[in-house]
Amino acid sequence: MGQLLNLATGALSYLVFAGIGGLVGYYFARKRTEHEVGYGRRVEVVERIQSLVVSLAEEFEAALAYIREPGPTGELPAKTIESSIDELERYYVQQEIWLNRETLGRLEALVAGCRARQAELARLPRRYGDPNFEREYARVGAGLERWLRGGFPEAREGVTRSFRTVLGVGRWRYGFPRQPRRAAPGRSA
Repeated sequence: MGQLLNLATGALSYLVFAGIGGLVGYYFARKRTEHEVGYGRRVEVVERIQSLVVSLAEEFEAALAYIREPGPTGELPAKTIESSIDELERYYVQQEIWLNRETLGRLEALVAGCRARQAELARLPRRYGDPNFEREYARVGAGLERWLRGGFPEAREGVTRSFRTVLGVGRWRYGFPRQPRRAAPGRSA
């Protein structure tokens, strides 16, 4: 009888520990799955926003080519740019749950800059005979090119850095962080 009691006690303790182990394993597996699903969704949102920003940059490049044409004809690309800006803004506002405040702020700044350039494009004269036609096209074209080569890439890089933070990808992934060079005494950098 004593051996049977020892066997039953051993089997019962085994079942209790197996049950506890199973519950703990289930809890952590569930948490891991929730994390993987959330991370996957953030990746999808970031990819979609990046795609919308790239297409917006291409549309601004097309607008710059349109402005540079001698005597531009046809419809100004301002309407298509406006709809692309609206699509980008609508998407990131709908998906804001997956983004942090810094990313939302940078996206809002990027959209504000795009809207300002789009408004300049929309105000351009429509006909070649309009007063100040050439001067306005030259002014808006120069401003747009300056922004496309300077302001837009800076804003886009800021958004990309924010996305790295959202996804938990540190700077180490892209190599060791580089320290700024120090100028030798008596020299300016």
